Amino acid sequence: MKIARGFLKPCFAVAAVVAVLAAVAGWITVGSAGAWAAPAGVALAALGFAGSVWAVASVEKIDLRLTLPMALITYAVKLMLVFAALWAVQSTVPDALPPFACGIIGGAVAWLTTQAVWAYKAKIPYIELSRDH
Repeated sequence: MKIARGFLKPCFAVAAVVAVLAAVAGWITVGSAGAWAAPAGVALAALGFAGSVWAVASVEKIDLRLTLPMALITYAVKLMLVFAALWAVQSTVPDALPPFACGIIGGAVAWLTTQAVWAYKAKIPYIELSRDH
């Protein structure tokens, strides 16, 4: 799985660029609340995806059959955390909710697009090649 995690660096790099762009767009559209809320949403999405990768890769070391249950568990936990974060932002700074939500969406789209492009270009064998030969 180490080869298959090679997408993390490009995904974080793209997320950083998107966070900067989100901060500028948030500042222009909403003001100071948008300047921090939009990149915070991007960061939440990126950290959520990276957390899933870490959790699935960790459980894969124990038993490959545990990867699907762990992926489903992390998905459920991420949804709860995102809804809790949206509720917290809405409760404390209602003006920041739209840019925060847009940041989450933008971060998810950027991450998934980068990961898909990386996977398309990657040379990953679909079978385990033995080093004994």
